[in-house]
Amino acid sequence: MATWTDECFSEIQQGDKVWYQTPQGQTFSGKAVLFGPHGWVLNAGGRHGMAKVVQDGANYLGHKPGRNRTPDHLGKWLHS
Repeated sequence: MATWTDECFSEIQQGDKVWYQTPQGQTFSGKAVLFGPHGWVLNAGGRHGMAKVVQDGANYLGHKPGRNRTPDHLGKWLHS
């Protein structure tokens, strides 16, 4: 069941809900925190905020714009 609304990796911003797939084929989601050298870093939940990295063409499925989304200018500038 797809609950995301957008599938364009380049349009992700901080605060968006991002869905990704594990190597076992399970689908999970997390909140986009920052853009790094290997893709977007997500807060996948948990007690201390488990970090996951989502890459275009590897494990990214889609995303849904968040209410308080902001562009990550620093991350894009550092890793472009």
